[in-house]
Amino acid sequence: MGVKVVIFVLSLCIFESIEKKNKIHSRVADENGPIVNIEDGAILGRVDKTVDQNKTYLAFQGIPYAKPPIGDLRFRPPVPNDKWNGTLNATREGSSCVQGILPVTGSEDCLFINVYTTNLTGSRPVMAWIHGGAFLFGNSSYQKFGPDYILDEDIVHVQFNYRLGVFGFLSTMDEACPGNNGLKDQCLALKWVKKNIRHFGGDPDKVTLYGESAGSASVSYQLQSACAKGLFRAAIMESGSSLCLWALTRDPRATAFKIGESLKLNTSDSNLMVEGLRMINATILQQASLILSTGDLVADPLAGLQFSPVIEPHHEGAFFYNYSDLLLSEGQFHRVPTIIGMNSNEGAVAGDIPELLRLYLVNFDLNPSLLAPADLTNSSYKRDIAALLIKYHYFNILPLSFQTDSVIKFISDDQFNRPIRRMVIDMSRYSPVYFYMFSYEGLLGGVEGERSLKGVGHTEELGYIFRSYVNGRVSSSDVTMRKRMIRMWTNFAKYGQPTIERDPLLQNLDWPRAQPRNLVYMDINSRMTIRRNPFESDMRFYDRIYRLYGSPPYNTY
Repeated sequence: MGVKVVIFVLSLCIFESIEKKNKIHSRVADENGPIVNIEDGAILGRVDKTVDQNKTYLAFQGIPYAKPPIGDLRFRPPVPNDKWNGTLNATREGSSCVQGILPVTGSEDCLFINVYTTNLTGSRPVMAWIHGGAFLFGNSSYQKFGPDYILDEDIVHVQFNYRLGVFGFLSTMDEACPGNNGLKDQCLALKWVKKNIRHFGGDPDKVTLYGESAGSASVSYQLQSACAKGLFRAAIMESGSSLCLWALTRDPRATAFKIGESLKLNTSDSNLMVEGLRMINATILQQASLILSTGDLVADPLAGLQFSPVIEPHHEGAFFYNYSDLLLSEGQFHRVPTIIGMNSNEGAVAGDIPELLRLYLVNFDLNPSLLAPADLTNSSYKRDIAALLIKYHYFNILPLSFQTDSVIKFISDDQFNRPIRRMVIDMSRYSPVYFYMFSYEGLLGGVEGERSLKGVGHTEELGYIFRSYVNGRVSSSDVTMRKRMIRMWTNFAKYGQPTIERDPLLQNLDWPRAQPRNLVYMDINSRMTIRRNPFESDMRFYDRIYRLYGSPPYNTY
């Protein structure tokens, strides 16, 4: 997603309720739709049908889980929402969070949660979704992430917004604005689920947290934060990790002060500057922050995003304040069963870069040291040697700007495969990990016509999980693959493992756990296959690079 965001941002800039506790109950209204009563107040939802099995479900959308983070609450951790009088109309989704540049869209009043359930009674497993979007854009809308197929499997589904960009991830690295407010939003949403989901027919002790790309990295951060302890019992991470280079901001304080300077604020003191930023119009602040961060991305596209999670200074309420690689390798995370994986050619998303934008690759020919992993070492000598070895391994002596396939392979390994593999190795020492690669090249992934690049690109697997990614031409094999993905993901939510019995739909396979020295994984394709050690030669090459030139512990990997 890091490179995808570079492309995305470059293109933009080039062209531009109330009852006492323990007396709360749920009921279904007649002509007015379903009503649920929680501690905050009454909530009115709507009735709908799933697209495949025509199963009746109840939708409660746009429920505020936090006070609007506006005014003095801008750049502060989220505050639980106040109770309301009367009945909240939750038949429409709330606003997306502020994002984009031309135009700027969304609102700061955006901390909403959507709940979808087939029955208000009972106690069913829950799946809570965190959307991706490089911590810069996206939302939890039904249009993008319709959970119809998951609801058909009798799961309660939850999805929520969290603050993005400068509003969610500004950090001065001190008490003025420690950072990670977007992650803290997610954690508060999970606390809301823990407290309230039983009123929607969900089991608060059977929550599976899952996400894709930046959403997946968010899941891995929640796994490592004391904030989320006890809030979920399993996790699924699709194409993202806290170890990914793009999932950590490297110099957030400098970025924050650059924004302050660009807006002519007093930057002599963090508190004064942040107070000034609270007074700036949201649209102006969004535009200024995105323009600034784009310049840094152009200069070094592999260095990471300017508004993403940070390693906070030690303070009360810190979400995260240590090296992720250290926490994972030492088992300092919530040891729950996990599914972790990637698509077969994540970097294929870069294959459609217009030639004008492709020119930025020349930076790597002129300065090969940029090819070295951002957190490999502080030694410029070691970095230069490692970078030259990486350049030769992937590109030989030819210029990068003429090697599309090799560049895409490098992007896949550097931005996704290497850090995800490392996370599997670290976590599988302490808890059950089910490793996968999604390699099915179908139509539901959104690729129309003949593929110009072999392999499955970033985000394509979402078309086999959610309703939203619709392609008019869908084959029977596409439908089978969708059913397989739903079966495995919902099995995991129900039972803590993706395969539970001999199932013809899953070719009667038993998906084994990965081990640190035996990286067995499920190759999810037309013919599902158990394999070992994905991208083995390239990953062993990086193992040598880190062994010879790395300086642990690492912020990212």
